[in-house]
Amino acid sequence: MKRVFQLLLLVAIGFLTYWIYSQIATNVKAEDQIKEREGVVVEKAKVIRELTQAYKDANKDKKFTTNWDEIIAFAKSGVIVEKNEIFDENNLDNKPKLDSIRKVNPKWKNEKVDSVLVRDRILKHAGYKTDEEIENLRYIPFSDNKEFQLDTVTFVMGTYKSHLLRCHAPYVHFINTTEYNQQFWNMLETKFDLFIANADASDQMKKMKADGLKQAIQKVADKEDASKMVAKYYIGSNVPIAMDIEFFGVTFGSLEENSDKGSWEDGRLE
Repeated sequence: MKRVFQLLLLVAIGFLTYWIYSQIATNVKAEDQIKEREGVVVEKAKVIRELTQAYKDANKDKKFTTNWDEIIAFAKSGVIVEKNEIFDENNLDNKPKLDSIRKVNPKWKNEKVDSVLVRDRILKHAGYKTDEEIENLRYIPFSDNKEFQLDTVTFVMGTYKSHLLRCHAPYVHFINTTEYNQQFWNMLETKFDLFIANADASDQMKKMKADGLKQAIQKVADKEDASKMVAKYYIGSNVPIAMDIEFFGVTFGSLEENSDKGSWEDGRLE
């Protein structure tokens, strides 16, 4: 009986050791995948940020667009107008030349204007050279062709007016939530706690904190239409954003303030 007990104990220890090792290995693989895929999405978001800003600058109305077809068309054949000084105004050696030119032609501008294709200035160096590669800019990597979400709003404060853009790629669209389900939820818990910690101490935030992640992002029946399910909480005043599972992800821009910062730059990915 003693030998049988010892044998069973060895088997149990071996099984427990293997289970612990497999759990650690799974966690490491999950962390590696999340980090790798997040990095790929961030690099694409950086290109989209530069492209959408160029679109706005080239647009007569100075507005962003949520229409991906328009953005892709601009990426393929759009033009960026670049203005540079011909002579350095701060260089004292150039002053006699500038004074002489302006004396002859008072309306002369110390300006050189060049027109450069968007695909040459923004896309080629990022690896988007063919039409097919440019057309695929809209899709979130690893997502089975789900598009980056674009939202815009005109922000008005007194006489100040600005058109704002928010671009978002939800984690749930590009992380393997089937193979690494527990690790995915652990990551969201961390993001949720970080969000609550950095948010204003409003009554809504206190309720969300008390609810915890899974309760806070659940769907509830719409007060006006009980057959319709909506998010329990919404964030933002200009364009309320649903606080659901898609709330967490890679983002740049804001619908609340004039900012094009990315979540990889302001601490949202920490």
